[in-house]
Amino acid sequence: MSVSDPLARLAVRNLDDLIGLVPFLIGFHPEESLVVLVIEDGLVMVTARVDLAAIGDPAGIGGLVSRLFERYPAAEAWFLAYSAQEGPSWEVLGWCAELCGAVRLGRLVHVDGSSWRADSPQGCGGVVAASPAAAEAAVLGLPVRASRQELVAQIAGPADDQTDALLAEVETASNELAKLSPAGRRRRLRWLCATADSRAEFVQLAVLATDRAAQVEVLSRLDQRTAPAAVELWTAVIQHSLVPYLIGPLGLLGVAAWLTGDGAMQTVCLERLDRIDPTDPLAAMLDWINATVLPPSDWLGYRRALLGALTDQVRLLASPVEPADS
Repeated sequence: MSVSDPLARLAVRNLDDLIGLVPFLIGFHPEESLVVLVIEDGLVMVTARVDLAAIGDPAGIGGLVSRLFERYPAAEAWFLAYSAQEGPSWEVLGWCAELCGAVRLGRLVHVDGSSWRADSPQGCGGVVAASPAAAEAAVLGLPVRASRQELVAQIAGPADDQTDALLAEVETASNELAKLSPAGRRRRLRWLCATADSRAEFVQLAVLATDRAAQVEVLSRLDQRTAPAAVELWTAVIQHSLVPYLIGPLGLLGVAAWLTGDGAMQTVCLERLDRIDPTDPLAAMLDWINATVLPPSDWLGYRRALLGALTDQVRLLASPVEPADS
């Protein structure tokens, strides 16, 4: 699932606007996807996407619908199924209508790539084309990629032919950082977060970000104003990070991307974290943000509690409970 909450909430005037906005709201052009838009007073409040293949029955979407309405109790939901298969798409859309109820249901739309049809297989339709809302989204700088695979490629890390050189650079960075005191490492972290622009500095950040205290330090200074620069920084660090050093940069990029409204990037970071180490506290934080549909605008209100939970979880993982005497 991906959830996004754009910094600028865009007005939806009609179905053409809605369909034109979707790639900007989820970060890429969807295929074989169900997209849920929560709309209140004509404004898109939050957008969620799930793979159609992951929805085997109504329960497959019921939990998401419940969480969205819990977060936005006065809103309505619009459901868009993106697929070349018309029959299965309308079956899923029918489940969505039943789960939502007539009072909370906006519109049901099937999009087959070049055209759309609303409310039923025999309902009104149109062609997928540029819309004024999509133009506004482009001007605002909301990211859109050709596909989800393009997102995955951005966090794939360095190419195999760079491994040997990076191993040597990691050793150099580790030796240099080991000479610093804890306070010195914090100062180096802050300086690099503000100025890093070279391969050696990105490698140093990858090494520093393995430390939980460093992760908390970065997150404590992160907000919606600084998030775009953080996305650029940690994307660059990931491109110079070998697998043992990827967890910190992936988690920090995931939070920063979420703060910019890029829920798709947040989700692919979480998916890669889950493959590397699903027990990592940063993965748990991103998963909680997704599960609760927390809007980025609430970050400052939750940041202290989330960082406290992150610190406590780190302590718990580092100090396993001894078995009781029998």
